[in-house]
Amino acid sequence: MQNYKIDILNYKENGSVRSDCSDITFYNSGNSFLTINGALPLAPGQSISFNGNYNEIDRTIYYYSFVGNSGSVTIFRKIYI
Repeated sequence: MQNYKIDILNYKENGSVRSDCSDITFYNSGNSFLTINGALPLAPGQSISFNGNYNEIDRTIYYYSFVGNSGSVTIFRKIYI
């Protein structure tokens, strides 16, 4: 059996997050559009998840930005411990 924990991160400014986890979800919790890695737009209230197989670790650095440089994103990460 593999143990894991769930991290919940909140950001209100443009930035990046290193995945270093099996599963990651981006939820646009703000009022403006959110873009992931310069290509994937999320409207307010939308989310997207990237999921690995059992014991896989995603090492991607995800960049996120908001239209108008302000907004809110909540990130959920499943991290093996």
